[in-house]
Amino acid sequence: MRFTWPDTLIEITVILVLAVLVRGLLKRLINRTIAHAAKRAEEQKATLGERAAEVLIRAGGLDTERQVHRTRTLGTMLNSLLDTLIVIIVGFTVLQALNVNIMPALASAGIGGIAIGFGAQSLIKDVLAGIFVILEDQFGVGDYINVGDLEGTVQSVGLRVTRVQDPNGEMWYVRNGEIVTLGNKSQGWSTSYIAIPANITEDPFRVIGLLEELCAALDEDPTWRDQMLETPKVLGLTGFDATQATYTVMIKCPANKQWDSEREVRARAVVLFRQAGVKSPSQIVQSVTGQADPPSAASVIRAAPTGSSLLPRDPGGNDKDPVEG
Repeated sequence: MRFTWPDTLIEITVILVLAVLVRGLLKRLINRTIAHAAKRAEEQKATLGERAAEVLIRAGGLDTERQVHRTRTLGTMLNSLLDTLIVIIVGFTVLQALNVNIMPALASAGIGGIAIGFGAQSLIKDVLAGIFVILEDQFGVGDYINVGDLEGTVQSVGLRVTRVQDPNGEMWYVRNGEIVTLGNKSQGWSTSYIAIPANITEDPFRVIGLLEELCAALDEDPTWRDQMLETPKVLGLTGFDATQATYTVMIKCPANKQWDSEREVRARAVVLFRQAGVKSPSQIVQSVTGQADPPSAASVIRAAPTGSSLLPRDPGGNDKDPVEG
């Protein structure tokens, strides 16, 4: 090690100043990225109506607080990683300024890095993918997701592996780097289209009016109002055939929470139609009439040709036409 005054001191000072400046710039970039991710979560809430946002938050489909905490945690982790890298780089640079031979150490680190890089490509890929999963809040614990042919509930999210339990109870371990296409059924909302059949002879405008009354009554019920993002809508007559007309009601609920509301709409429609005298679809039964009476035995015998097995046989072997008698 050799120290030259004041050149060595100036060189070390320049290295430290540059390190502080680079650290400040990178930290500012990280903080701005984290702030943008948190702001995006708040904007998602603002784009929804007040009622829809409240219902989604209550159902867990729009947990902005969770997203903000996760992004801030990731920001803290990235800042710590940045500090560690800067300290290592500055340390090696200062040692080089003091004329300490660091080439053997760098060569060993380079060879080791190349070996690790070739041997741990999939590991690095999985970790980087896991960081972006957390940063972008693609899914979280408790979310119901679809990854390729796999569908289930997320049990844990790690930097390398995500654990998913399918509806049969089987546990699956999915590497984050292998996730190409992902569907999250727990984020956002679900739109359901409910088909209500009625007899084709019923007045469609009367049936539509009854269904609109049903939707208004359902929306005024506090039990069901808190499970829907907006008032159900009657889309009108959407199909018909020779026996029935089909009317459609649309409801919008939190993600994967529409099943109870669907059943309630159908049950109320059955009761309402019964009270209003609306006929249910009926099957057409066709009866065949006007068919001639079956032919008598005598007519069959008259029409039978000579020698037919339908003609009676003479026991004596003398066959005669019975009509000629």
